Amino acid sequence: MKHLKSSQIALSNFPYYKYSLDYTLNSLEKLGAESIELYACDPHFHIDDCGPAQVKILKKKLKDRGMKVICVTPEQVKYPINIASVNPECRRRSMETYTKVIQYASELDCQTVQFFAGWGPLDQPYEEAWSRSVDSLGFLADLAEGYGITITIEAADRTLTVLTGTDKIRKMIEAIHSKNLRGMIDTVCLLACDETIEQAINNIGENNIKHFHFSDVMMDKSTLDHIIPGQGTMNLDYVLEKMDGIRYDGYFSIELMSPYEKQPEEAMKKAAVWMRERLL
Repeated sequence: MKHLKSSQIALSNFPYYKYSLDYTLNSLEKLGAESIELYACDPHFHIDDCGPAQVKILKKKLKDRGMKVICVTPEQVKYPINIASVNPECRRRSMETYTKVIQYASELDCQTVQFFAGWGPLDQPYEEAWSRSVDSLGFLADLAEGYGITITIEAADRTLTVLTGTDKIRKMIEAIHSKNLRGMIDTVCLLACDETIEQAINNIGENNIKHFHFSDVMMDKSTLDHIIPGQGTMNLDYVLEKMDGIRYDGYFSIELMSPYEKQPEEAMKKAAVWMRERLL
């Protein structure tokens, strides 16, 4: 690669969610992690179960290990978080959670968070859910600007988000028109949305891509698991070449989860080795 560097690799606690926080951080330290994406989940650091004291404790644990958080990603799929919900109470609670994510990220000296744009019932008009999402993300983007935080949003299936393709990411960015709302790419989501890396880059726009969830996938869609790079069937070297070609300067967060819950360190180590062999 001509432009991508190893300093752009971020390890993560995604596959460690069945282990304690101390075990996870010690393991990531052993693997040479300097930059990490924080998956804010129980039992590590679930946003709704933590307050200022837990933020300070986490910050010290990270400092003691020479690690920094480069993105905070709250659990927002398994838990009932939906900023486009048709239920006003669910939407209010979800907004409170995302507000705390922004505040906690600032306390952790982290400049990026990753949010889902919310979803609506499949039997109700898509446009109504879109409108609720625009309202919610507009408020959050204004809040993020005050904290110096960038919100990144990704595309996925309609059961998860109104952003059903990377073209919708661009549309949302244009609707809100905030420098603190940007897009991101996820290799698994590319497959879920039937898109290529070229389409994602063109749709979102080179200057709007601020984060990247990196893992392998099975291109036959036999599973949508986040697989160790080199063990799936996506041409990840080609993906990196395309990102190198646009001089992408953000992070590639290694996102693994199932089926690695019982052996997270081994999985993260293999993924890190694969990445470090390519980004020198």
